[in-house]
Amino acid sequence: MNPQIRNPMERMYRRTFNYNFENEPILYGRSYTWLCYEVKIRKDPSKLPWDTGVFRGQVRPKLQSNRRYEVYFQPQYHAEMCFLSWFCGNQLPAYKRFQITWFVSWNPCPDCVAKVTEFLAEHPNVTLTISAARLYYYWGKDWRRALRRLHQAGALVKIMDYEEFAYCWENFVYNEGQSFMPWDKFDDNYASLHCKLKEILRNPMKAMYPHTFYFHFENLQKAYGRNETWLCFAVEIIKQHSTVSWKTGVFRNQVDPETHCHAERCFLSWFCDNTLSPKKNYQVTWYISWSPCPECAGEVAEFLATHSNVKLTIYTARLYYFWDTDYQEGLRSLSEEGASMEIMGYEDFKYCWENFVYNDGEPFKPWKGINTNFRFLERRLWKILQ
Repeated sequence: MNPQIRNPMERMYRRTFNYNFENEPILYGRSYTWLCYEVKIRKDPSKLPWDTGVFRGQVRPKLQSNRRYEVYFQPQYHAEMCFLSWFCGNQLPAYKRFQITWFVSWNPCPDCVAKVTEFLAEHPNVTLTISAARLYYYWGKDWRRALRRLHQAGALVKIMDYEEFAYCWENFVYNEGQSFMPWDKFDDNYASLHCKLKEILRNPMKAMYPHTFYFHFENLQKAYGRNETWLCFAVEIIKQHSTVSWKTGVFRNQVDPETHCHAERCFLSWFCDNTLSPKKNYQVTWYISWSPCPECAGEVAEFLATHSNVKLTIYTARLYYFWDTDYQEGLRSLSEEGASMEIMGYEDFKYCWENFVYNDGEPFKPWKGINTNFRFLERRLWKILQ
């Protein structure tokens, strides 16, 4: 990364915000990305941002105007790269956990996404949320793949809603005491972009990155900071007395302001809309980082009750709120509808590593306490299902 990147601005002017953050799905002439950021230290009692500011894509002065654009289109001058260079240059302590939020006028380009995913892999103490005013080239294959790659790397990607525009106006704009005024067709534009992003992220991912797997699937008895469920699945077609492998993939919780779609619901929606046929029998296997919540357990149990041609086996790395009676009842309802519930052991983690992780040929490295935690969780699940 370029070490000469300038410091961020405090705020932008009103006309700059209104022009560059307008959420019209297709806009011309907005060649630069503006990025408003907020960095918080997780578990900080004050709950105040550690730092905030604004970056825009840099353009080095050139005599020829066309050269200005040539320089800008080099990824190292994009707003995202400016932020990463500034953030890494602060030499922040690795023992603190940082929560970064970006409010961007355009979603990152594929080149910037590659750098962002590399950054997240190297900094497991950082979580990133990206709220975009618009989607850039969302019809392009590489750009759609880049959005999914961000999602795979653990970044939360969403479309800016009214509250976030108003928040940016209050905190990143010289607003002179005026309130944020949404422009014409604001709600329609948001709905269109929200649906488009949902469509792009809806299909399952092929695999996840190693740091994501090790962080979210570690079978700790008490796992703090793991607020998402990741679900690896294998769908097989049952033919007579054997099974034929058909489809595999990975789902994670979708940050959806309307549905907050959990990974289990994401799978059911995809499976029912794209795969399920009443003329076939299926064996579905899940490897999930958390056992289902009561609501998801109820929906999955109801699905199994109405689809006798589907058999479900669930291997879970951890038990979510296993002491709570509602969560216990949810797991029992799954078992009563024929779902097989198991705790993931060493061989299951190894299987996931080899089949659902971009492992670059590296072997699975078990963490300390993997077998002790397995036995503890196995006893807990046995008591719940009795």
